[in-house]
Amino acid sequence: MPAVPETCRKLSEIYLDNNATTPVLAGAAAAVQHCMQQGFGNPSSSHSTGIKAKALLEQTRNLARQLLGASSGEIIFTSGATEGIQTSVLSALLAIRERGLAGANTLLLYGATEHKAVPESLKHWNSVLQLGASVKPIPVLANGLLDLTALAELLPNAALVCTMAANNETGVQQDLRALEKLIRSIKPDAYWLVDCVQALGKMPLQLAATTIDYAPFSGHKLYAPKGIGFLYVRKGAPYQPLITGGGQEGGLRSGTENLPGIAALHYIFEQLLSNEQSVFASSEQLQQFRQQLLAALQQLFPSLVLNSELPYALPTTLNFSVPGFFAKDILDLFDAAGIRVSSGSACSSKVTGSFVLDAMGLARWRSEGAIRLSFGPAFTAQECQQACQRLTDLVPVVQQHGLVLTDGDPLNIPSASGLYQFKFDACCTYLLLCPQSRQAVIIDPVLALAERLSNIIQSQQISQVWVLETHYHQQPGQAAQLLRQLFSAAATDAFGWPEAAAEIAVDSFLLRRLATPGHSDTAYSYLLTQHGDLKAAFVGDLILAGGIGRTDLPGSDALALQQSVQRLAQQLYPDTLLFSSHDYAQRFVTRLDLALTESPLLEKLLANAPEQEWRQALNQQCQQLQQASSYLCGYVEVTTDDAIALVKPAQLPQLLSTQQPLVIDVREPYEQSAGALSQYLPASARIQQVPLSRLCDAVLQHSLTPDLPLLLVCRSGNRSLLAARVLRRLGFQQLWNLQGGVALLS
Repeated sequence: MPAVPETCRKLSEIYLDNNATTPVLAGAAAAVQHCMQQGFGNPSSSHSTGIKAKALLEQTRNLARQLLGASSGEIIFTSGATEGIQTSVLSALLAIRERGLAGANTLLLYGATEHKAVPESLKHWNSVLQLGASVKPIPVLANGLLDLTALAELLPNAALVCTMAANNETGVQQDLRALEKLIRSIKPDAYWLVDCVQALGKMPLQLAATTIDYAPFSGHKLYAPKGIGFLYVRKGAPYQPLITGGGQEGGLRSGTENLPGIAALHYIFEQLLSNEQSVFASSEQLQQFRQQLLAALQQLFPSLVLNSELPYALPTTLNFSVPGFFAKDILDLFDAAGIRVSSGSACSSKVTGSFVLDAMGLARWRSEGAIRLSFGPAFTAQECQQACQRLTDLVPVVQQHGLVLTDGDPLNIPSASGLYQFKFDACCTYLLLCPQSRQAVIIDPVLALAERLSNIIQSQQISQVWVLETHYHQQPGQAAQLLRQLFSAAATDAFGWPEAAAEIAVDSFLLRRLATPGHSDTAYSYLLTQHGDLKAAFVGDLILAGGIGRTDLPGSDALALQQSVQRLAQQLYPDTLLFSSHDYAQRFVTRLDLALTESPLLEKLLANAPEQEWRQALNQQCQQLQQASSYLCGYVEVTTDDAIALVKPAQLPQLLSTQQPLVIDVREPYEQSAGALSQYLPASARIQQVPLSRLCDAVLQHSLTPDLPLLLVCRSGNRSLLAARVLRRLGFQQLWNLQGGVALLS
């Protein structure tokens, strides 16, 4: 009989990203269910079922009026805030055009920290309507409040002003009274749109007592389903339907109303208006929860810095940064522990930072490290206690792994012998480490990683350190000189090689060097052997994964490069691993046989093609890639995804049962400590941890061999897919990648 797949286990989730979206409250879900099955009538129908549906719709509209203090004006149900913003901007710009306002002197203003939906809508409709108006941001102060002095200078030419009630990243609440006073005193006829998405249920809103013209809201930010929202339009403000058709919503927004979503809003509005037994906590309770969460965070990260503080920020939002951490570091750590938070920027290998914090003028490290923790007004004391406990449970994990500044691919403190590959942008730094013998070799350090390398050396109490360079690939050896001053007492030449030495020994590894000028006037490659076997070569920018280094830089020489390539090739086996000082295509490593296949130019150099032929090809490639702001010559992209099988979580038990692959966890060790992969997999699964920084070492030391069936796993499926591509290129055939990673298992 075939084996029965074992069931995967799951980790409980602590959800602290309510500013992004919220779960649907049980009462709201019950209202939706009842509406779909019992009160499912079309509000436009004239029979009793339709009349009941119409009554629910209008009751909800009246509740919204009570909640907003809006006895006059329109309340229009929409699909969400984006539709409300689009409708408001279109209505205002059409009215502006009818007033004869157009051209660059007409200003459409928005807060510099505004949600992208607002400026993008302004730009879109400004273009469609051919107004030619100037779309300009209103600067903000360091506390996130709009700069009223700057706004006052812009207002005389303003036709539309767009601001937020509360910011989605920082929770900063704008002073709407001060804004109204300023706007109406300088430009009373300017239209005013206020994004109220993050404000509902968290701060008082009496819109009828203001001159706000448009206020969009979204249901899924406050425990309703996605796809429902509403728009407030002040009485007398211009309005143009964005969607026309059957004339629903009094002709203001056509299309059959989303009655189940409206039913959910009905329940939520009742709870917000209730004085007794409401599911929503008071402002005082929310502030207490915030303080408890902040205390837990400060216990975990004592150097934490808040990017927005009370009284400016909503009590439900904590935006913070930690010196020495990029956002991805903390996101990966928290996610492994089942804690869901978000950053101010999209999580990628190249950190871009938060445009909101940049606009506030905060230091770049705070922008790149910003984490947003947000809970909703229905947060409970029990949920707060569970969240605090989960955060403090991470304290020993952080201490164990000594988390420090990384390069966007977070790494723990290395403790195992062998080769580590660190990256900063496209730059590669290599560390050959032996903690037992307290020896280390650093090759091609870059300044951005100097602090991290220093921390590694000190934490492992390394006593003998060589800091080598293949060439001066940055401003002359800044990182190398700094590290040599800290750790190297031996006399060396300008490239860090010990004087009069033929080789450097690190445990069972031996390094010797070979002069390979060409990319620069003086350059070296370092050949790595172990037990007499040539394992790898560190080749600087002589040979890159997919091509060769540029020769149009100061000190480079094409003829010397050809000679160096030939000299190096004579030392190598076809499968010798080649490590470059730059990796522009996320290939990690190459080999001579691969390089020849992927770069016709390299093949010409080694085959002694006529000089005129390869020089012409080299010049053309350098010119093309220089125009494209690339430093890689002869690069050819090789797609290997078709050879990598994607495994869905539902297919995982069957794959583990039938194919019995070795599961390769490419997450970093601190992620493993925070949330072990074994808790998601059957007990019989064989798991080996190989972080991306150690992937090439695993190939180098043959702990991973091409004959092994491998299932690669990471948090989201991205790093594991990258590792699978690297291994596939090196000849591994039986590869599976877990689609969606641990995130879809938890």
